[in-house]
Amino acid sequence: MQLELARSMKGLRLSGHPSPCYLGYSLRVRQGYTVWGRYGSVFYSAPLDSSTLHADLRVGSYRSDQTVDGRLESREDDVEWLDLSEGPEDFDPFTLRYCFWRLTAARHREALRDYYDKKKISLDEQLVVGAPSLRRVDPTRLSTPIRKLKGSRAAAEDFVRAASQHFVRYPRLEDPYVQLKELVQTRIVVNSEGAQGIAQERYFELVVSASMLAEDGVRQYAARTFFVRRLDELPGLDAIATLVDEVNEDLEDLVRAEPMEPYAGPALFGGEAAGVLFHEAIGHRLEGERLLSRSEGHTFAKKVGKRILPAGIDIVDDPSLERFDGRTLYGTFAFDDEGTPAQRVQLVEDGILRRFLTSRNGIPGQKGSNGHARHSKGRELMARMGNLIVTAREALSQSELVERWMAEVERREQPFGLLVTNAESGETTTSSDAYEFQAFQVDPTKVYLVDAATGNRRRVRDVSFVGTPLTAIHGVMALGDDMTVDNSYCGAESGSVPVGTVAPSTLLREIEAQRSTSARQQPPILNLPPRR
Repeated sequence: MQLELARSMKGLRLSGHPSPCYLGYSLRVRQGYTVWGRYGSVFYSAPLDSSTLHADLRVGSYRSDQTVDGRLESREDDVEWLDLSEGPEDFDPFTLRYCFWRLTAARHREALRDYYDKKKISLDEQLVVGAPSLRRVDPTRLSTPIRKLKGSRAAAEDFVRAASQHFVRYPRLEDPYVQLKELVQTRIVVNSEGAQGIAQERYFELVVSASMLAEDGVRQYAARTFFVRRLDELPGLDAIATLVDEVNEDLEDLVRAEPMEPYAGPALFGGEAAGVLFHEAIGHRLEGERLLSRSEGHTFAKKVGKRILPAGIDIVDDPSLERFDGRTLYGTFAFDDEGTPAQRVQLVEDGILRRFLTSRNGIPGQKGSNGHARHSKGRELMARMGNLIVTAREALSQSELVERWMAEVERREQPFGLLVTNAESGETTTSSDAYEFQAFQVDPTKVYLVDAATGNRRRVRDVSFVGTPLTAIHGVMALGDDMTVDNSYCGAESGSVPVGTVAPSTLLREIEAQRSTSARQQPPILNLPPRR
């Protein structure tokens, strides 16, 4: 990789055109397997072995290269280098150099085209200025231990067969499955400044999932998911029966529950749901490249040094942290995809915004990279969250939090408050496009209406929460003293990356809930076939 990189930096020079000023190579080698099945049979089993290449080539100068808009605006016609990002299975030195040679040539052609396009854009539109296109950093050399797979696909198949047998006990469950995945990713990063990095990251996933049809034809889903970094953190076979029981009980509750009616009022979010809320409403808007794009809303662009949350709330992102409260975190890495060491970043301090997540792209007002450049195959690098951690300096106990919540419900003269204990996903819109709006959505999995007079609670279903980021965060009233770890994957312009979120229960003055829409389905005419 270093040999081909040096050859490219020296040789990719055309008279009358800008020369390369920076070149970074990365190679990802992925090994693993995924297995899923139901009713004691394996339905799918496959290796996850692959390799992918990436080249980040800049022409011109560090002060002004070819990039615009933080490279957030994808161009669907630029497919040449995407097709060249697949790496070989056999790592012969010549073959690897050949692959990087082809990829670099395509990236060079694209860079020159973009360089001249940028000059045209500069004549007509105001680009974000005030920082160099690419920040300089001191080159580092980092490495982490390299180990083999922990498990085997054959053992995973045996596990799935035994685990999925438990679904037979519940004939009302539809499309149940158990999925087990192990992925070991080795990353190698080098660049023209002399940086070198070799790191290995391990990921394990277990999913126990099923669905059930409610009387109104809306399909309900329930799952127990585990995203961990160590094999011994996954539940063993002896725990699967209990997980299947929980999934069935969850679905029985859901199909008996009433659909949610529109609601606006106080809500208490459990730690998992609160983590999704902070991730969507705040986290994505603190990704530095968004300050460079003309199409972004720049929600917090002028808020550095100003209060965006109540006093006493801190938010950090720390990809160097491996564990929290004994649990491994999914967003941990030693260095980012530009080879910069991962750093703990104080985003919000005592409610005041301090800084943004940054890569090496020049962000106005930010000093340089804090080691958060991330991407997946075929996507450009940008600053992304690693492990987002929300804490309160004066946290309330659960009883104090509930008491304050109920007091707010009564003050608003509402018959009930909303309790959200779990959420599985969310999405956000950060663009300022005329056809879009600054908003986020959280999709909860467990929601209850709690009677203000009696404290009795009843479950509701088909719920989603929508809102605008500033309204949501200004409505934060208090945080609890409990902390919940939620590991998952996060999607954005640079692709899907593993992340960790740690957050406490959070009391919101107001949240807007709406009934989610789903197609109505007919139940099967015949019941599940007899087992024997």
